[in-house]
Amino acid sequence: MILMRMLAFSATAAALLAGCNENKTAAPSAPVAPAEDAATAAKAVVAETGTGFTTETKTFREWTAVCDNINNCTAYGPAAENSGFVMIKLDAGPDARPRVHAGSWSLPSDATRILLYIDGRNYAGKMEALEAEDPVLTINNASDQLLGALANGRAMTLSAGGETAAVSLTGAAAAFLWIDERQGRIGTTTALIRKGDRPASTVPAAPTAPRLTTAAPVAQNNLPKNMPQQVSALPQIRECAEVNQGGMAINEEWSVQRLGANTLLWSIPCGAGAYNFSQAYVLSANDGAGARSITFQSSGRPQEILTNSSFDPDSNTISAFGKGRGLGDCGQMAVWAWTGQDFALKEEDMMNNCLGVHWEFWPSTWRTRS
Repeated sequence: MILMRMLAFSATAAALLAGCNENKTAAPSAPVAPAEDAATAAKAVVAETGTGFTTETKTFREWTAVCDNINNCTAYGPAAENSGFVMIKLDAGPDARPRVHAGSWSLPSDATRILLYIDGRNYAGKMEALEAEDPVLTINNASDQLLGALANGRAMTLSAGGETAAVSLTGAAAAFLWIDERQGRIGTTTALIRKGDRPASTVPAAPTAPRLTTAAPVAQNNLPKNMPQQVSALPQIRECAEVNQGGMAINEEWSVQRLGANTLLWSIPCGAGAYNFSQAYVLSANDGAGARSITFQSSGRPQEILTNSSFDPDSNTISAFGKGRGLGDCGQMAVWAWTGQDFALKEEDMMNNCLGVHWEFWPSTWRTRS
């Protein structure tokens, strides 16, 4: 899994490091949880599913299949020149039914109807109009005939307004089989491709998502007006300052929020491009003691820098949307929740291929429950 970052960095280093005085009205200092202890706790939340399932992505020629930690799966294939997609989603469990989504930016954006053909046969669905985005064809509770055609068909096209987009089916059958195996559907009436006579009741139950308890939000009062030296001196923050050297002043662009009576969260700009803006985050006591950079766990590699992120004090969460390109049709979306010790991954969606897929349909890669 890759968080795509296309950043042309600029801003000023010296201004970022200007503030060094703590707020004199803040509560007495107390140690912040050591980085190694907090990291262990965060990794435990990411690792614990109770089912043995992990997020996994597989490529089958031109198709990609993704299953998250609770075994909800997605498979998709590209239109010609990556101008669109067809996508199948199937949650875990015996009662889940497959949903099909398809669209292409090569078709008229004002299309009121998209036709999906496989080997000359049309499969009807409903149109979904998304905000300022190209329309998407959705087929809920996809039929066995449609699934069979997707797996074994020779040619698929999407058409609207006299325009046509060819969609690849190369690799669809293998992607379906992988999902069937992972979800325990082979030989059952619910299988995507390798169906049998065994009833749906023989399919394993959907796994239970790991529990994540978010700490209660606190009042945002007694916040410092200057950044303590213990924060600005951290290697990660010094690196961000060097990245921003020579650009506009950013001494007023860092922010600080309160997580507890003696715990502060610092957000520091760490680069800017045409459509991506990166941030580093630091935890410290009110007077800067115990300052440490935050490493954010994910379904893939840990991240020290987040992209297009912000903290919401009402929910005690940090959200990020790293765009793979300006259209925002690929990349990573994730939310981390404050547990009282560190930020743990709450949910994550990932789209590694830029095919014009609206973020609402991106594959799930991590889910938790409260």
